[in-house]
Amino acid sequence: MSLFPRARCRAQSLRLLAICFSFGALPVVAQNTATAPTVTTTSTSITLAEAFQLALAQQPWTLAASERQRERQSREALADSWLADSPTIASGLKTGNRDGLREFEIEISAPIATASRRSLQVASVRGESAVYAANLAQLALKLAGEVREAYWAAQLAAGELSLADDEVKRAELVATDSARRTAAGDSARVDTLQAELTVQTLRSTRVEVEQRLSAARQVLRALIGDAAGRRLADVVETRSNVTLHALNDHPSLRFAGQSEQLARAKLNEASTLTNGAPAVSFALTNERSNGSASASTARIGISFPFGGTQRAAPRIAQAGAELAEAQASVPLLRRQLEAESASAQAAVISAERRIEVLTERGRLANEVATLYAKAYRLGELDLPTRLRAEGERASANLALSRAHIELKHAISRVNQSLGLLP
Repeated sequence: MSLFPRARCRAQSLRLLAICFSFGALPVVAQNTATAPTVTTTSTSITLAEAFQLALAQQPWTLAASERQRERQSREALADSWLADSPTIASGLKTGNRDGLREFEIEISAPIATASRRSLQVASVRGESAVYAANLAQLALKLAGEVREAYWAAQLAAGELSLADDEVKRAELVATDSARRTAAGDSARVDTLQAELTVQTLRSTRVEVEQRLSAARQVLRALIGDAAGRRLADVVETRSNVTLHALNDHPSLRFAGQSEQLARAKLNEASTLTNGAPAVSFALTNERSNGSASASTARIGISFPFGGTQRAAPRIAQAGAELAEAQASVPLLRRQLEAESASAQAAVISAERRIEVLTERGRLANEVATLYAKAYRLGELDLPTRLRAEGERASANLALSRAHIELKHAISRVNQSLGLLP
């Protein structure tokens, strides 16, 4: 007795073949044992961390870091200077008719920054420097998120191409078996035509997948340059053990906290320094007439500006508004980050559970497809049934491979939500 009853009804062949075609239109993801994508340009691979470092090194704010550092040092030195502004020099000449009197005067004046003024100005400048540094960390994290998304998208597309190659090979094997059975008179020629049509459909799907891989590579290339053409290392990120309540080091929270401190420093400066800086002056006068010798006099003076409270009111109000906004943004941002982190952690748990289920599904689908292939070669099975089994195997492998990549991507998103760089 044969292992499988010989199929007698071919009326269902078109319906079953449609199932196979619908499988061919599915996006395909490679298994770990799949062959390498054909677009690989070099044997060396690139990891996610290396891709991020390449992207980081090409950013304008990274290239200008040394110049920005010099700028911050210069601004702090200027804020700590005892001169509140640039000194001025003035000179004048006065002549008169009485005895040919001539008077020449020169005066030097400089606004002096008091110790309290310098302290307030330095606090504001250092606050701006801290905000700038926190913003750089925030930009780096944002760039890391873009690289992570592009990297795993390219990884997924490369896997789809590998599995598409594998399915084309399986379809070609089915077509060969069908042609041999047709030649032996065990099946009609329409079976061979259907098998060849399946091959062409899967080849067309492979071309589409290859185009998606090319597009994904171009997105990654825009971030890291020509290194995007190298093979992507299928290495998962280290899963962080940071808890939801330990997010104080998150770049976004650091930026919000530094912005709050800067707003407070500006409010203190605006509220305290309502008047201009006092100015010290030194004047030297020389008088000469036709009938007498010259005479010189010196004068030292100091001036105090006052009445600047009304002019300082807009700056005080602006600083107060900025402080209120910064204070309100910190708890709101913390709740958002905690929600994002919790969602990312839940996605990891879900992906792990799906892998457990899909692993068993893949094992069963592969076993069934292998037995059906053997039965078809022995003439104990019709073509549509074998095509349906191959479609189920491909669908199971697709789901399992996608789950593996989604798990790695989900771990990257957890690290991203916690503010960790690759």
